[in-house]
Amino acid sequence: MIKNKLISLALGCTAFVLAAIFTFAAGEVVTRLYYSFRKNYDIEMWRYAAQGKVKSRLPGLSHEHRKGAYFKDLYGTEVKINSKGLRDYEYDYLKPKHCYRVLVLGDSITFGWGVDFSQTYPKLLEKKLNERSPGQKFEVINSGVGNYNLRDELSYLEYEGLKYSPDLIILGFFLNDAERHDKQPPNFLARHSCFYTFLWSHWNAFVLRMNFNKGYRKYYSELYKDGSSAREEFDSAAQELIEISNKNNIPVLVLMIPDLHSIRDYPFDQVNAHIKKIFLKAANIRVVEALPYFDSALDPLDYWVSKEDPHPNARGHKALADCLYDTLIKIL
Repeated sequence: MIKNKLISLALGCTAFVLAAIFTFAAGEVVTRLYYSFRKNYDIEMWRYAAQGKVKSRLPGLSHEHRKGAYFKDLYGTEVKINSKGLRDYEYDYLKPKHCYRVLVLGDSITFGWGVDFSQTYPKLLEKKLNERSPGQKFEVINSGVGNYNLRDELSYLEYEGLKYSPDLIILGFFLNDAERHDKQPPNFLARHSCFYTFLWSHWNAFVLRMNFNKGYRKYYSELYKDGSSAREEFDSAAQELIEISNKNNIPVLVLMIPDLHSIRDYPFDQVNAHIKKIFLKAANIRVVEALPYFDSALDPLDYWVSKEDPHPNARGHKALADCLYDTLIKIL
């Protein structure tokens, strides 16, 4: 009797496991087919991370682009990664003669998430500078990588970016630059399963809707709250940027990229004031706010890549490029 019950229990458990595996496998197939025709922010970000990123070989750097990675269509645009892991042309480390070289540090905004390569603000800036000065060559190198924070950007600068001998460094600052990376690496399903990402995305959206008091405004304000560990780490990284600038005698231009949820009544002026205060006494560093270049008469959605994604679109990147250009022609 007991033996028969154990056999029935084992068969039941086996059937349950097989059914779960079959259901998950079917979900994986259906999800991949469905999202091959329809774009979704979380799914596309998963594709970018799974196929376009690898664990970094550089000290202190969490991840980097997979060299030579290629997406025919990543959130509506073609993405090519060069042999040095950048979404840019192939540049030699040795700087050409009579060339003014700018290195742009940043995250997914600088990378140009959802925007054609030629419409990213580093390439727009490069084009504008070269059109203005035909006798002078300008190279604006885009080193932006999705999910980089300031600490990542400094590690890249120290171990790789300085090899390009930049005459100027532009830091594309955004509010999430103070975020800390999760020390736990993503699990196997998070790295390899589209269906798992689909389930996580919808669960996360549900949690956000239920957690009314934890909006993006509160999240970013708490990130830079006096005494928070995130702010302390950010401030420490900012001081390292000042030291690198002074040690190598390379000027730095900090471009403050606005959050595009609200343009007219911007909620993060205090954060901007804190960033400015950090760099105020640094001789080689200048801070410029791009917010005035965004038309407050427009709906913020007019600057979004999509209705679900507030990354700046081509119009937003043009505003960033115009801000940088107007600042640089006064400096150069």
